[in-house]
Amino acid sequence: MLTPNQFRVNEAWIAIRVNEAFLFVKDEPYDIYVLMDAGSTYVLGHVLSRAVDEAPEEGDVEALFKQAWEAKKQWAEQLIVSENSKADGVFKTQAEKIGLSVRIVPLSELEPIVGPLKESFASDFRGKVK
Repeated sequence: MLTPNQFRVNEAWIAIRVNEAFLFVKDEPYDIYVLMDAGSTYVLGHVLSRAVDEAPEEGDVEALFKQAWEAKKQWAEQLIVSENSKADGVFKTQAEKIGLSVRIVPLSELEPIVGPLKESFASDFRGKVK
């Protein structure tokens, strides 16, 4: 299991989908992906992705990384993505463009870091935690 105290701030960023169920916007299903710092658990930003498109648009992910740069004024050393994520390809491509190494881990390994964010998201948008 990965925990925040295993990382220095800005050592690694995590790209992950935070919603379990689709979020509907004008009757269209969307997923929300966030980029967060593994050490501080600070959310650097997010992108919406139409569920039918399966992954965020490359331009949206590029803008998300630029937003993260503006917040931190430096790049992380690595990007962590969960295995079998439908969005890992677009995040990996962007990370490699800017020189980040990419680490793929089982989603369960990220639970101590991203679990509280996912629970908070579920509570805020669904009225209860599943």
